[in-house]
Amino acid sequence: MLEVEPQLITQYVTTGQMRIVVRPLLQSGPDALLAAHAAECAHEQNSFIAMRSAIYDVQGTLYMADDLQAALADVAQSLALDRTAFSECMASERYNQALYQGYTRATSSGIVARPVFELNGQRLIGSQSLETFTRVIDALLAPAP
Repeated sequence: MLEVEPQLITQYVTTGQMRIVVRPLLQSGPDALLAAHAAECAHEQNSFIAMRSAIYDVQGTLYMADDLQAALADVAQSLALDRTAFSECMASERYNQALYQGYTRATSSGIVARPVFELNGQRLIGSQSLETFTRVIDALLAPAP
């Protein structure tokens, strides 16, 4: 999915035809919450997608780190984020409530594993090809007969 998402952004999001909403699935408990919070803190510096992608890229080693918070700060620094602002945001935990609410909305709508994509009521489960997304999105965007 990480290969397809940038193409969807270019083709549909930047043209105003679609928006992407990310809902966290806090399946691995506090570590998942911390990672989701890190992405939100990166968003304050216009780097949500970059941070989320970086977390996915290193998730195997990231979740094995002795200090996940420090490891996430290192990821933020590798993206050239302001480390002080990022650390202050992480310490504030200001996104935790919204992340829990997003998780609750996702699970209450039947989403219990990832990835799941909802496109105007059509649900795609699992990683999908660009062609699959394009077919579904273009059909949704087509004028009604």
